[in-house]
Amino acid sequence: MSAIYTTDPATGESVTLSELARRHGLTAGCLSRRYHQGLRDWKLVEQIDREALARAKAADYRARAERQQQLANVNTAALMQPFKHIAQARKMVGGSQHV
Repeated sequence: MSAIYTTDPATGESVTLSELARRHGLTAGCLSRRYHQGLRDWKLVEQIDREALARAKAADYRARAERQQQLANVNTAALMQPFKHIAQARKMVGGSQHV
């Protein structure tokens, strides 16, 4: 496997992804993934705010859980109605006409 060369945005030098990762305190796997996603220059080596990422994921998880709970409430609301309305509906469609 041949090394991938790219430009270090801090110095303008052409270096391998491994060297760039070492210089910027990232893993080679992280840079390789970013490089293949099409990121270049400072976007390639920017540090990620892990706390902000964790907060965003937690907010997304809470929103999904709330939506699931709302769906469960809507789906079970009809089942919580008294059975009396079912008998009334039967009479409306002629269910009590037989002898």
